[in-house]
Amino acid sequence: MSDQDYTTTLFNLGFNFLPNFNDLYYLHVRRMRMESCIFCEIIHKKVEAHIIFENEYVCCFLDKYPINKGHILIVPKTHYAEFRNVDEKSLSEVMNLAKKMAILLEHLFPTDGITILQENGIFKDVEHYHMHVIPRYKDDGFYLVEPENGVKPEDFMELTIKMQEYLHKEAI
Repeated sequence: MSDQDYTTTLFNLGFNFLPNFNDLYYLHVRRMRMESCIFCEIIHKKVEAHIIFENEYVCCFLDKYPINKGHILIVPKTHYAEFRNVDEKSLSEVMNLAKKMAILLEHLFPTDGITILQENGIFKDVEHYHMHVIPRYKDDGFYLVEPENGVKPEDFMELTIKMQEYLHKEAI
């Protein structure tokens, strides 16, 4: 990206003044992450992958490091780092395709179940939102450990009220 492109980008983001170093650094790091995103490279056919399906909104391919044979990743074609930022149409496509891929895996393999999983924040392994669709087998060794969380019964009511208030305020 040229200096002129940076200036135009900053102006479009609402910077109508000379930006400070932190602003420029943020844009540089964001650009580098997107340019070096393995999923974006797969989507743009710069890196080889075993693509199963793609359309205008999503790309679906086999995971290079599968939990089990047939482990699928579904990614929006637009780069989003977090779940909360994915546009409605892309998110809908991801979810609908996850269902279709789960049915496909159950047809192809004698699974004991399917795990559909996505992680955010520090728990994700790639800085591009993605959904895992994993064929599962009894004793396959993949477990999500549920620790003792210490939530008291009265905490559930308080949490329910807070969540309902938030949802009512946000009018979802």
